[in-house]
Amino acid sequence: MNLRELLNRTGEHKSAVVGWGRGMGHKGHMYLASSVITQARETGADPYFVLSRSVGKDDPLQPEEKLAIYKKVFPHHGQIFHVATEEMPDLTRVLRKLNEMGYTACTVVVGADQVNALSYVKNYNGVADKAGNIPFNFTDGLQVISRQETNDPSREEEGPRATPMRDILLDPNATEEKKFQAWRDSMSPELSDDEVRDLMHKAEQRLRDFAKPKAKKTKNTKVTETVNIKQANQRVREMRAQEFMRKNLAEGDVPFAGKGAEELHHVHVQALKNAMSIPNISMNKANGSPYMQYRFGMAMANPDMPRAGAMSGDPLITAYTDAELQKVKDAAKSIGAGAITHLSDGVSNEADGGNTTSPVAKPKKNKYGV
Repeated sequence: MNLRELLNRTGEHKSAVVGWGRGMGHKGHMYLASSVITQARETGADPYFVLSRSVGKDDPLQPEEKLAIYKKVFPHHGQIFHVATEEMPDLTRVLRKLNEMGYTACTVVVGADQVNALSYVKNYNGVADKAGNIPFNFTDGLQVISRQETNDPSREEEGPRATPMRDILLDPNATEEKKFQAWRDSMSPELSDDEVRDLMHKAEQRLRDFAKPKAKKTKNTKVTETVNIKQANQRVREMRAQEFMRKNLAEGDVPFAGKGAEELHHVHVQALKNAMSIPNISMNKANGSPYMQYRFGMAMANPDMPRAGAMSGDPLITAYTDAELQKVKDAAKSIGAGAITHLSDGVSNEADGGNTTSPVAKPKKNKYGV
C-alpha cells in the first residue's frame, strides 16, 4: 500500500478519529473498529483505522490478511482501513500526516489496556522536539480514549483474546476440530468457515516457524549449535567469579560477615590479596543503580575527575599492587562512594591444608630401579 492511498481523506471535517493497533482480526478488534466509526459519526469527524505492519510470534497473520478481514466485516467503510507504511510506521507519524492534511482535532480510540501506553502522544502535541520541530499540533485538542468510552453498541462486549488463539495452535493435545472451534468462536460471523480455517492454518504454520530455534554455524567447525539468549545469559551469570565464591553463611561464621549478608567464605578471603568491597555502591542495596557502577568505572580510569555524587555497585575488588590499591581508593573518594570494606590485606595466602597432597601419583620403579 503506497503512501498516497493512506493520505486519501475519508471526509471533509476538521476532526479525525483514529483506531491504531496490530489487531489480529478477531471480534474484539472488530469492536474497536466499530467504535471508531461510531465515535466519528457522533462527533462529526472523519474515521481512520490503521494497522501496524508487525508480524511475529504475537502477530502470525500478515497485515494485508488482517486488512482483508476488516474490509470484509465493514464493506461500507472499507476506505477507512489502511496498513501503516514505511513513511508512517507508528502512531506518532500517522498523527503528523493527519495534522498536515488539515485536521485540527483528533481522537485516538484503542482498547482499554492500551490507553495508558499510547497516551504518550499527547505529550508531543504542539511541543517541539530537540531539533526544534513540532511533530503535530492539533490546536483543538488531541485525546486518547478506550472503545468502552464511546457509545458504540459493542462497548459492553468483552471480546476474545489473541493469546488463547495462538496458544491452542501450538498445543500438541489439541485436535484440528478443537483448534478450529476456538478460532471460529473468536472470529467475526461475517467470515466463512473456509476463510477462518485458512487463516488458522496460515497462523499455525507461521507460529511453528517462529518457534523453531535459530541455528548458527561456528566459523571454526561444522558443528551447528542452537542460539538461545536466555541460556546464554544464564551461563554468563553462573560463570561470574563472585557467584562461585559467595556463600550464604550465618552471622559469625565468616570474618566481616553481617547478619543475613551474603559473604565470602574465609578460605576465599584468605586467598585474595587486598580484597575489598564498597557497600555504598552495591547493586544489591536499596541505593544502588547501574549508573553508579558506570561512574565508578569512569573514576577508576580518571581518579582526578570532579566529585560525581552518589554511586552504585558493590564490586569485589582485589588490587595486586600498591598502585592498583591506591587507584581504587582514589576513585572511590572522587565519586563519594563512601567507606571501603576491607576483607583482607597484604599478600594472598593459600588456605591451610591446601594442596598438601599432589594430584600426580609418584612414579613407580620396577625391581631394576627403572
